[in-house]
Amino acid sequence: MTEVLFDDSAQCVRVVDDPKDRQYALYVNGAQAGTMSYRIVGQRRVLGHTEIDEAYRGRGLSQVFIQAVLDDLQERQQKVTVYCPAVDRFIKQRVKYADVIDPRHPGIWFA
Repeated sequence: MTEVLFDDSAQCVRVVDDPKDRQYALYVNGAQAGTMSYRIVGQRRVLGHTEIDEAYRGRGLSQVFIQAVLDDLQERQQKVTVYCPAVDRFIKQRVKYADVIDPRHPGIWFA
């Protein structure tokens, strides 16, 4: 069952966790605009590729998407391993999210 992580009805943007498909999904006006794959390994999430559909690029939606995912993981105090360059860049630019990185399994993230 999907869980809504972020819902901005004014901008018609929604971010959900779809555990059945092991991905987060970004919706704009009800249409899927992006995805972020993940795996669950022990107690951590391994974040894979993030993709924004070409029709929705250049609008800052990836920032909204990644922030919603990281806010949720941070709130749950769940550690992550990052293999997505976009998520890696996002965290490096926003120090407040560095604590979500699993120090034993950081992925591509380097302090």
